[in-house]
Amino acid sequence: MTETGWETTIKCLGQQLASIENRALAASARFEELRRQAEFTKIQSLTYQLEARRKFLTQNRGFTSLIKNPNNLPSAGLWAVGLTVLTRMFTKDWLNAGVRGVNGALRGLGETEWFVCLGQNLAVAPLDSIRQEGGWVTWDSLKTALRELEELAKNGAHLGNLDNIIYKLKKSKQLLFVIKLPTGGAPV
Repeated sequence: MTETGWETTIKCLGQQLASIENRALAASARFEELRRQAEFTKIQSLTYQLEARRKFLTQNRGFTSLIKNPNNLPSAGLWAVGLTVLTRMFTKDWLNAGVRGVNGALRGLGETEWFVCLGQNLAVAPLDSIRQEGGWVTWDSLKTALRELEELAKNGAHLGNLDNIIYKLKKSKQLLFVIKLPTGGAPV
């Protein structure tokens, strides 16, 4: 091969190498964006699961309250009708509007101040149902701490698995811990 042939081959290889490098940089940037989205999704998923559990428990408490005290039926009925009418104003589906109205009324009867245990297993409970010791925090303070972690995730922080996320939550200055006294005293 002549010297010009080698020069041409080296020039072509250099161009191919530059092309490969550009594609690798683009792929790396895309992977970084996907990693950030995955970290953010971890917090969103955790928030969604805890909120779903809280709503379920609230609805159960409302149903139990209605069974124990039938005098709440007229007020629950008014709530259900009101929520149905409001929902119907924005949608055209009476059935779903009615179901949402009843669910909203039951949750209204069962609403209370909620707490979350940041132990081995995450648990959601009202104060009167807390039977075990542990790292119980107020629901509102946990939501604030979760929003902080969302911001960290958006900015590229690696949060790790659920245990790591709970550890980071426990270190948050936003959390308000509740200590239930063994004698049944008020929270401190």
